[in-house]
Amino acid sequence: MQRRLVGVLMACNILCGACATYTSIAPSLAPTSGTVRLSMNDAGRSETLGGLGAQVTTVEGEVRSVSDSAVTIAVTEVSHVSSDAEPYHGEAVTIPSRYIGAIEQKRVQVARSLLIAGAILGGAIWIGTQGHGDVTSRAPGGPPIGGQ
Repeated sequence: MQRRLVGVLMACNILCGACATYTSIAPSLAPTSGTVRLSMNDAGRSETLGGLGAQVTTVEGEVRSVSDSAVTIAVTEVSHVSSDAEPYHGEAVTIPSRYIGAIEQKRVQVARSLLIAGAILGGAIWIGTQGHGDVTSRAPGGPPIGGQ
């Protein structure tokens, strides 16, 4: 039972917490699908971008469409100048290209993810094999500390 639990936890870790990086791409190479992060330029930070509000620094989400004049994105996270990142639930927002300073595409690093998962699994197996003796939560049966 415990081995299955460890296996399930490892699989969840690989799927949910895979190593990913953002790689800068040219605006002309903006993907028509996938996760991207759009960094706003000075003009974009000074504008109110639909339901995202003003002073937006970055917008992260799934690309819905790309044209010469705008990018439509299903927003999953927004960062503002004076606050932490806020999660969003896939609301589609169209951002004019003139407000975008940089585009970064999310890429999962499969080799690194598998290496980390293997190290965690190896550590869990090693810890499991080191369990010698009786491990319980009851008090030891020796004399009290301090001779009392």
